[in-house]
Amino acid sequence: MSSSSSLPPESKCSSIFGLRIMRLNNETRAFFFDVLFRAPLFISIMFLSTVFLQFANKEAGCTKAGYDQLPGQTEEEADEAEIDCSGKAYGIRPSSVLTTLNSAAGIILAFLLPLIGSYVDHTDHRKACLCYSSVVFWVSNLIQAFANESSWFAMVIVQGVFSSTSYMIHQTTIFAYSTEILEDNDRDLILMNSSVRVWELVTMLVFMIVVTAVGIIGGLDEVGKSSASQSLACLASFFPFVLVWRNIGERPALSKVPEGASVLSAGFKKIGKTISMLTKNNPDVLSYLRALLFFEAANGSIIFASTTLITQQLKIADPSPILIVIIVITVFGAGLCPLVNEKVGVKKGLILIISLNCLATLIVILFVNSPETKNGVWIVAFLYGIGIGATYPMQRTFYMLIIPSGQETEMMGLLQFCSIVLGWAPSTIFTALNEHLNDLRVAMFAVLGFHLLGVLLLFPIDVERARKAAKATDHLRFKRGEPGDGMESGESVELVEKGVKVGSSNNNANVI
Repeated sequence: MSSSSSLPPESKCSSIFGLRIMRLNNETRAFFFDVLFRAPLFISIMFLSTVFLQFANKEAGCTKAGYDQLPGQTEEEADEAEIDCSGKAYGIRPSSVLTTLNSAAGIILAFLLPLIGSYVDHTDHRKACLCYSSVVFWVSNLIQAFANESSWFAMVIVQGVFSSTSYMIHQTTIFAYSTEILEDNDRDLILMNSSVRVWELVTMLVFMIVVTAVGIIGGLDEVGKSSASQSLACLASFFPFVLVWRNIGERPALSKVPEGASVLSAGFKKIGKTISMLTKNNPDVLSYLRALLFFEAANGSIIFASTTLITQQLKIADPSPILIVIIVITVFGAGLCPLVNEKVGVKKGLILIISLNCLATLIVILFVNSPETKNGVWIVAFLYGIGIGATYPMQRTFYMLIIPSGQETEMMGLLQFCSIVLGWAPSTIFTALNEHLNDLRVAMFAVLGFHLLGVLLLFPIDVERARKAAKATDHLRFKRGEPGDGMESGESVELVEKGVKVGSSNNNANVI
C-alpha cells in the first residue's frame, strides 16, 4: 500500500476536540446527536447498579459496608464492619446479582440480534428499527427511576430484558450507517470513530458529575441518587433523540428474503452464508471476529464485575468518584486512537490496548482485593480508563477497514452478534466461581481469561491481505452524497459505481 500522511484533497474536514473529521452532513450530525441520546441513558446504570446491590443485600439479610446498620451501630461502625453473609436473594448471592443480570441479557441478545439484523436487511425499515428501539430504551430507563426496595427485582428484569436488549438493537442499527456517511478514506474512518467515542465519553463524564453534584446538594442517599440519575438521563436524552429521528435517513431493503426462508429464519441463514463467503474471500475477517468473541465478552463484563468488587469486597459504598475518574481517563484513551494507529497500526494498537485491560485485572486479582488495599483502585482505574476508552473506537475501526463494501449492515450485524454471543460467558463463570467460592478476587479470573484469549487470537491476522480484499469491493458501497452537501434526510440512496482502486494513494499506509 502506498504511503500518504495527509487527507486527499476532496476530503474536507473540520475539527472537534482537536480531531479532524469530515464536514458534517445531516446524517453525520445525526450520528453525533445519537451519542448525546444514548450516553446518559447508558451510564445511568452505574448508579442503578449500586442500588440493585444494596437491595439484594437487604433481601439476603446482609449488612455490608455502606448498606445497612445493626441496632446500636453508628454509620461509621457499620461501614467498617466485616460481616460475612451467606444469605441469598432470589436464590443467588447478592454479589452475583449484576453478573447474573449481564448473563441473562447476553443470552437473550445472542438469539435476538440475528433476527433484528435480518429484519433490517430484508425490509426498508432500518430507520424505524433504530427509532423504535430507542423509544423502548428510553421508556425502560424512565421506568427504572421508580426502583425501590419492593420493586428492585422487577427493575432488574426490566434492565436485563428491555433496556439492555433495546440498547444493543439501537447500537447495531446506528452503526450500520457509519460507513455509508463517510468518504472512502481510511483516516476519515479512524478519526470519526475516535471523535464519536470522545463525545460519548465527555457526555458520560458531564452526566456523572451533574448527578453526583445533585446528590450532594440535595443530600440524596443512593436510592435517591439513582432515581435522579434515571430521571435526568431521560430528560437530557429526549431532544437529541428527536434530532436523530429527524436527520437520519431511510434505507431500502439491502437484499431479498431467500427462497424458502422467512424474515425470521433468514437472519441465521445469512450468518451462515456470510461466514462461508468470508471463509472464501477474506478469512482474516473471520479471524478478527473469533478474537472479538472473547475480548468483547470480557469488555462487556468489566462494568458489572468491577462495580460488584468495588462495593462488595473493597467495601467502597459509593463508587461514583472512581467511575468519574475512569470516564475522565477514557476520554484521553479514545483520543489516543489516531496517534496509536499512526505509530503502530490498528492491529498492534488493539493488542496493546487489550493488554492494558489484562494488566488492570491482574493487579486487582493480585494486589487490590481487600479494604486494606483499596487505595490501589486508582491505579486500576487509570489502566481501565485508557483500555476501555481506546478499545471501542480501535476495534470498530479495525473491523470497518477490512469488511467488504455493500454489505455494511450485514457485517455490522455480524459484528454485534459476535460482540454479544459470548457476552454471557464471563459473567456466568464469574457468578459460578463467586457462588461456590465466595471470593470475588478469584472470580475476576473469568474476565482476565477472556481478554487473554482475545489477544492471542489477534496475532495471526494479516491486516494488509484483509485490506486488499476489502478495497476490491469499494465500488459496491452505498453513498449518500458528498460530505457537507447538506442533503436532506429521506432522500434516496444511490449506489455509485466508483471502480476498484486497490492500493490507491488515498489509503493511509499506517492502518496496518
